[in-house]
Amino acid sequence: MPHRWSILFAVAACSHPAPPATAVAVPVAQLGVHRAQVAAQVQPLFDEELISGLVVGLYDAGKTEIYGFGEGPNHATPDGTTLYEIGPVTKVHTSLLFADAVQRREVELDTPLAELLPLGVTVPIRENVVITLRHLVLHTAGLARLPPALAVHSAEPDPYAHYGEDAMYRDLIRAQLEATPGTQVSYSNFGVGVLGFALGHKLGGGFAKQVTERVLRPLGLTDTFLTVPAAAVARRARGTNEDLANTVPWTFDAMAASAGMTSSARDLLKLIEAELDAAAGGTTLPLRRAMKLSQEPQLDRAGDNEGLGWMIDGAGRYWHNGGTGGFHAFVGFDPKTRRGVVLLASTATALVDRLSDAMYKVLDGASPPPPKLAGPAELAAFVGTYELSGTKLQVVADGKRLYLEGPGEPRHRLAPFSDHELWLEALQSVVVFEKDGDKVVRVLFGIGDHMLVAPRVEPGAPAAPGAKPAPDAKPAPDAKPAPGAKPAPDAKPAPAAGAKPAPAAGAKPAPAAGAKPAPAPEDAKPAPAPKK
Repeated sequence: MPHRWSILFAVAACSHPAPPATAVAVPVAQLGVHRAQVAAQVQPLFDEELISGLVVGLYDAGKTEIYGFGEGPNHATPDGTTLYEIGPVTKVHTSLLFADAVQRREVELDTPLAELLPLGVTVPIRENVVITLRHLVLHTAGLARLPPALAVHSAEPDPYAHYGEDAMYRDLIRAQLEATPGTQVSYSNFGVGVLGFALGHKLGGGFAKQVTERVLRPLGLTDTFLTVPAAAVARRARGTNEDLANTVPWTFDAMAASAGMTSSARDLLKLIEAELDAAAGGTTLPLRRAMKLSQEPQLDRAGDNEGLGWMIDGAGRYWHNGGTGGFHAFVGFDPKTRRGVVLLASTATALVDRLSDAMYKVLDGASPPPPKLAGPAELAAFVGTYELSGTKLQVVADGKRLYLEGPGEPRHRLAPFSDHELWLEALQSVVVFEKDGDKVVRVLFGIGDHMLVAPRVEPGAPAAPGAKPAPDAKPAPDAKPAPGAKPAPDAKPAPAAGAKPAPAAGAKPAPAAGAKPAPAPEDAKPAPAPKK
């Protein structure tokens, strides 16, 4: 059997090449005052064939702007009503249902999970600490990122489709906790999936019924669905992987609460407006008290934090992001400025998240220069043979695209996010090519807190001694989740320009090709116990 070199990266997801895309970014929809600035930030992603379609939504103190780019349904340009899989952003809606149940005193934050499940379904414990609902929503329960049984379907185009109630109960009964509940933040789709499913059981009728009746309808989110109705299918965008090959839609059963929703920029801007009203003290409109509860920082620490369903960055901006096999979404808002950003892409790439900071600056009237991405001429300099732990890896160019090839693996796209830094989506790695003078001499792979070094070798030259992780390699200070940025579907870090190779630790393999992993906040390091 050929050596699977990607094991060196401790990942399993892979992608498949596609013919070159022809989509051209043409902004449409509401032609607001920031059309030119938004288009300037977006155009490089289309020029370098990194995304197939994108909708940008901006919210500024009651005013909204929506711009569509590239290809949408029926080859038309997408708009504010185009439907996208929003993946882990679904956790915001799930958490609102939880917060509403807390407000109604149907459950408490610290209600043990076991109290919501049928008799006979046991919940794992560790060091005599039981899992509570708070642990599940904060990703501190100690559960694995994905249910163990889901690994059987991880290579399938629609990996969550057949994961039902019985499978969830079996996995929960057999689960071995990775940490004592309440002691470590480690992003878990499994945990939030269980939370939503358990709430549906407790409140009656199941998760879909409860979240629709108690969250979606009261907020007027008429474009947000767990199952897209026939009348709306024509508005659904077609997803693509990071190499712009078409993907099939993802469907969900028992894990729907973790990442099962489809929505539009129009609906997500409505959600932002409601969240900002709640943040400003509004209480008269639906779910405002539940929203205010969900916005309260839950971890006893300074800097980045978590609410119920929201990540909170050091500047006090709220966000969530993530993707499915063919889509990526980012939603964020800033209570201080009353501004918000929605990014919906029909391509499964975390590079979309990097636009979020630029969009906030656009709204601030301080648009940054458009990103300068490596084009064919720059990429050609990276082509060659590199040696990693005794294995020869080939970097090859194909038109405007660069790929990494090795024995026993399909090739993986290397997507530029600066003139010399690239993002390896399938393996969740920042890739940096280093030069000695004018010659590229090595490539660095950022894997969590570690750095792997692969020297360049001449054709026919003997292999260099095995490259080892740099012992003290740490993430660069700016290699963080997208400002306000857990699959994936899962939220993932947006590589920052100038970052040394090391995205946030905790990024893990997605269940299907092109799907995204979810890094845990603060690099999945042990966190202080949540506030009581």
